[in-house]
Amino acid sequence: MQAGTDPARVLAFGDFKLDTGDERLWGSAGPVKLGNKAYGVLLMLAEQQGRLLTKDALFSSVWDGTIVSESALTSVIKELRRALGDESRTPKYIESVYGRGYRLIAPVSGGERPAGQPAPSSEPERRPQTEIGRPPLLYVPAFEALAPSETRSHFGAVLREEVLFALSRFRDIRLVSEVDAKAGVDGAGFGDRDYQLSVKLLPEGEAVRVFARLSRLRSGAIIWGETLELTGGNLGQHVEELVRKIAAAALPRLHDDLLANLPAKPGDAYEIYFHTRLRMRRTETLAEAKEIATIWERLIEEQPGFIQAYPPLTRLYNTDFCFNGIGSSDDGTRARAYELVHQAIAVDSTESNLHTAKGWSHLWAGEKLLAREHLREALYLNPFNQRRLIEVATGLIFLEDLDQAADLLERRENLSPLPTEAPHLEQGLLHLMREEFEAAAEKFAVVRRHHPDDQAQTEPTVISELYALLAAAGSGTPDLAHRFERWRAAMAQRWAGPEPLDAARLKQWALYHNPFQDEARRAWLTRLLDLAIAA
Repeated sequence: MQAGTDPARVLAFGDFKLDTGDERLWGSAGPVKLGNKAYGVLLMLAEQQGRLLTKDALFSSVWDGTIVSESALTSVIKELRRALGDESRTPKYIESVYGRGYRLIAPVSGGERPAGQPAPSSEPERRPQTEIGRPPLLYVPAFEALAPSETRSHFGAVLREEVLFALSRFRDIRLVSEVDAKAGVDGAGFGDRDYQLSVKLLPEGEAVRVFARLSRLRSGAIIWGETLELTGGNLGQHVEELVRKIAAAALPRLHDDLLANLPAKPGDAYEIYFHTRLRMRRTETLAEAKEIATIWERLIEEQPGFIQAYPPLTRLYNTDFCFNGIGSSDDGTRARAYELVHQAIAVDSTESNLHTAKGWSHLWAGEKLLAREHLREALYLNPFNQRRLIEVATGLIFLEDLDQAADLLERRENLSPLPTEAPHLEQGLLHLMREEFEAAAEKFAVVRRHHPDDQAQTEPTVISELYALLAAAGSGTPDLAHRFERWRAAMAQRWAGPEPLDAARLKQWALYHNPFQDEARRAWLTRLLDLAIAA
């Protein structure tokens, strides 16, 4: 329940009633579904009784002082307008005050609780078994100029604002203002999930050297550092590239450090989340993968607003439990995944990871227009996330948008030029779709499965081996029969389908896990696989 509200109040405006006790909006046709953030914004607007509500006040209250981009608020306002049937140009309820905030222009009065809606219980709510806790904190102090420059006196401040804007797109960290961070440092001390990103600038003629460092606040231990150089007279043109590299490199290292230093026993939802993510990386059996799915389901049941739990669970349901049980995904598991992402988007429509998961659920369901819409929204909400670029690019490949997919994969590779971190599988799939079979085979040859018993990573993945087989069929490789038998054996080793594995089911599986939306492309895949089977 929102702080400072009377649990028994009902606020009426226009055709709607806002029940603050039940935290629910009612319209003439019944309850109206709102996400948590949308409810919080609407409640504050209603309580203002037509007075201006500034953006700063909304960020301070609804987002609890966490730094987020204005696009997050804009998305929530759009959600509210859709729910209220309102128009931004001719508003009946929510009026925009350019550059400042919003006001609810419909008169607000006290109202009666809708018929059939019981008054909230006076008994205290049952405390959930799992506390949510707080996400990792990232403090970004003012950037330090190692040698003051009169010509670039404001460059550090501008660069910091750009970096903060980029980092605000990552919703699984708590990016705090400098004032709030200082209060935490001087008062409550440091937590195990608290980090600092510091940046120092050194002008060198027409260039600027940038020293970026990520460290733990409690111990000061450095977990990531990089030196970058901006050259050329117009430094502004390099800012976006620098921002992308800092945001894309620092956050994965932060998450890796969290996973490497988890407490032995998780105490809150975030620790359960990180523990379970780590288990997902290491699991090798269908039984363990299903146990992990049960943990995610339980966490969502206890904390339905903990949106981080939804995407990994839907991934398990859509992909044969991360391919630990080949043939175990079916229409039932995918229907559950579809239901979950719909539920999650209703909670928070501004989280890019949820739009990625929803886009893929639409892909699996053959709903290509909705898939494209949500994949584009995911990219708009966070264009700095390396994993998101790959996921969106792969979705676009299956939608036959090969040029944009190639652009996103190139952008992803530029963020991290290390060859071990390149998106080889996705680049190979792009070559395969363009029938550049030799280039595709080169990419698939370096894709390896992360296996705890294979530290040298000598085993290919089931998917990469399928794609390599298709490339071999397309190019007429002499050892095609041997390649097919090797892939069939790998599939049989993990087969968990209800029927015995045979050639027909191999083709069904390949089509089921490659959501091509074009029938001609599905026929193309089948033709290549038939060549391999017949070899």
